[in-house]
Formats: sequence, C-alpha cells, structure tokens
Amino acid sequence: MNRKALVMLVVIAAVIVGTALFFRGGREESGSPRDSASLVISANAIYVAEQAPSRTIAVAVVHLEKPGFAVVHEDAAGAPGGILGASGALPAGETNNLASIPLSRLTRDGETLYVMLHLDNGDGVFDAVKDQPALDRLGASPVMMIVTVSAEATEPGSVSL
Repeated sequence: MNRKALVMLVVIAAVIVGTALFFRGGREESGSPRDSASLVISANAIYVAEQAPSRTIAVAVVHLEKPGFAVVHEDAAGAPGGILGASGALPAGETNNLASIPLSRLTRDGETLYVMLHLDNGDGVFDAVKDQPALDRLGASPVMMIVTVSAEATEPGSVSL
C-alpha cells in the first residue's frame, strides 16, 4: 500500500471514530448537564448575542455548576481587562434571559467585550478578588463569551443551552 493510500485510510478511520465519540457523548453516562435537545454542554456555559451600544448588557443564557455571576470585562489588547459590570448572584443550573447587567459606562460601536462567568465564594456578593472565574472542562481557560458591540445589532430570539 502506498503512503498516500495509508494516509487516506487513517483520516477516514479518524473521522469515523470521532463521529462515534461525538454521538456517544449525548448519552446519559457522561454525567454532564444537558439541554432539551440532549446536547452535552459544559458544567459552566454562557451565551450572549451581539449587543447594540448601551449602558447595559443582555445575557441570554447562563449555566453554572454552582452559584456565581456573569461579569462584563472590557477589552485590553485582545484579552479581558477591567470590569465594567456584574450580574446579581445567579443560582446553579440554567438561567435564561438574565436582567440586563448595568455597566459603568456606555459601550461603543465596534467595541469588543468579554462576558465571563465567575463562581461565588459563598457570600452572594460579587468580589473580583474572591469570586474566581469559572473554568472550562480542562480547567485551563475561563468560561466566557466574546461579544461585539454594533449599532446594527438586533434583538436575539429565545435561546437555551
């Protein structure tokens, strides 16, 4: 068998195995939280649509493994920077259509924001030092959504995880 045929065989096998693992992930044995369509989601997840310039941010859906907060950070050279605002305390589980998060300033057209999940330290009050970011499944990166502010933004429809 020539090298090209062997590479093609390995690629096809990898696609088949990957597809099988993807569909197997939708079964109850994984222990992960699920939505109504039985898709596996992380213990912590967030969805925020594109936003129009405003003094508030609308968060569509949050899923937390334990109580926490949705925190809006401004952009600092392509990474989360200073905090512009935080939600009130959110319960563990899924929360849809949060009350708008008030911000310390008006957002600008074309601006990038980061809406990051932070886990509560148990007191129910957001503290940037004590309430650490919620991490992804690997424990390596904060769970967040990068959001674009646009004068063209429209109101999103209903969303759930």
